[in-house]
Amino acid sequence: MEYKTEYIELIFMDNLRSTIAAKILSKIPPQVKPIDYLMRSLDISRESVYRRIRGDISFTLEEMVILSIDLGFSIDELTLKDMHSRMFFDVHVSHDQNPSDIYVSMIEQYFQSIFDAPHEKEIETIMITNHVPCRFIVFFNHLLKFTYYRWMHQHLESSLKYCYSDVVMPEKLIYLQQKIIHNFKKFRNNTLILDSNFFQNLILEIQYYYKRKLINDNELALIKEDLLKLINMIESIAQNGYFDYESKYDFYLSSLHVESTSQIIRYDNQMKLRFHINSTEPITITNVNLCIMHKKWLDSMRKYSTLISQSNEILQAKYFFKQRSLIEKISEI
Repeated sequence: MEYKTEYIELIFMDNLRSTIAAKILSKIPPQVKPIDYLMRSLDISRESVYRRIRGDISFTLEEMVILSIDLGFSIDELTLKDMHSRMFFDVHVSHDQNPSDIYVSMIEQYFQSIFDAPHEKEIETIMITNHVPCRFIVFFNHLLKFTYYRWMHQHLESSLKYCYSDVVMPEKLIYLQQKIIHNFKKFRNNTLILDSNFFQNLILEIQYYYKRKLINDNELALIKEDLLKLINMIESIAQNGYFDYESKYDFYLSSLHVESTSQIIRYDNQMKLRFHINSTEPITITNVNLCIMHKKWLDSMRKYSTLISQSNEILQAKYFFKQRSLIEKISEI
């Protein structure tokens, strides 16, 4: 009986090692050579890597922690059974970084998919939103500065006295902005379902700080100019159906109120679901079953929406005229 128990334990350990190794390999991006990556990341020999992959020996806890941080997964995913019934959430949490560093990290996380995907891979996105997506804001310096300012105002201890004129954009954020714009075409097939007030929500935020006299008239004029450029860009994409002739966009106007922003990102047989706390903070889910379930819901929302990309010119013109009217009245509070 004791021999049988030991035998069962050995089989269990072998299966567990093999399961952990298989799941770690599945997390490594397809364009990366797994053996070379594990040798470099864990600072171990090629033979040691092969022994772990074969299940001869286990990955140590320290090694799993290193890989989970580098590849962006939870150690729970490697060890828990019945994964199909469990959901894992990735959210940026840091108690050590200052608010500026946290914001830059969030922007980087928001656009991680276009940084990870190889150039030859196309990224498909489906989004429903009640707020102007960060993917468009990054093209405009004053709007990006405003979103950074809003974050800093909220999280700095001296926030009540913090003015827009006090903002100094971090060099890393400026570099990241250029990197995003350079890789933007990787968003190849895009569907956006827009709340009828999605643009107004950003305007109300700007008006709040202007009313508090934290943004002066000259600064508001610069932000307003960027807002008009932004609406011109979105309208141009809606009219042509494309961003720069490569990235296809289908814009829908929802007939229903959109309560929150979420999106599905898919490329190279990978799928991610993101729920957005606000325009920049995503909670990411990689559970395939939940991603598929939410995608079905997003697809169903098109039934309650009207396509305005390359169609419904009257509705399209009426909608963008309304947005420009809101922008022109931004200083009327």
